[in-house]
Amino acid sequence: MYSNNIKKILLLTVFIALMTVGAKAQVKSYFGFFGGVSNALGDFKSTDYYNNKAGFGKRGLTYGLDGAYYFYKNLGIGASITYQDNGELNLTEANSLAAGYTSSFSADNAAVTGTKRYQTVNILLGPQYTFTKGKFLLDLRASAGILKLFSTPETYVNLYDGDNQIAAFYQKSASSTVLAYSGTAALRYKLSDNVFLTLRGAYLSSQGPSITYQGRTTNTGRLVTRQPFNTINTTIGLNFGL
Repeated sequence: MYSNNIKKILLLTVFIALMTVGAKAQVKSYFGFFGGVSNALGDFKSTDYYNNKAGFGKRGLTYGLDGAYYFYKNLGIGASITYQDNGELNLTEANSLAAGYTSSFSADNAAVTGTKRYQTVNILLGPQYTFTKGKFLLDLRASAGILKLFSTPETYVNLYDGDNQIAAFYQKSASSTVLAYSGTAALRYKLSDNVFLTLRGAYLSSQGPSITYQGRTTNTGRLVTRQPFNTINTTIGLNFGL
């Protein structure tokens, strides 16, 4: 699935390059900032105990910096650096996991405690093509780069047979740097010659980090080995022409 997505992003890059034929005007390079919400998608959003890729990701805050350098008419290179927070395990989800572990381990009961949260920064770079119509500009960008994880949720699991603890382990928080890719569409409205109000949507996907455990002696029950990331960030911001 990941390789198919890479192929799609490469095809989009070729498509953007072909669109330069017939471009008539040089678009101004720019830089800017933005803020908004990051929405978890797919497996990353899933809360299914039996889905080992379920990430329990949430809607959260995102903000960052963005810019593009146009080297040939409407074609340029765009780059962004974005922080996003996709939440932590809540009580309902912890209880759902506890019920799943209780069943998987044939225990009398289980207690699950979650700490830490998804905090990431992505740095992305790629070709960008801009369509212009009056005061409106539409930017399309295909990017690749890195996703830096500062933390992911950490889950502590305690299993009991009556009053006796029969197992205890925890899923460690991940802190690593992994590859990521993105597709971005931004609609800019010209407020003045060099100032633009920008609405931006960015899809981000990554295979995500490897997940490790401490104290686990069996593969019974839910076992996450890698946590994929899939989000769409919707933001508003200001861009300034250079």
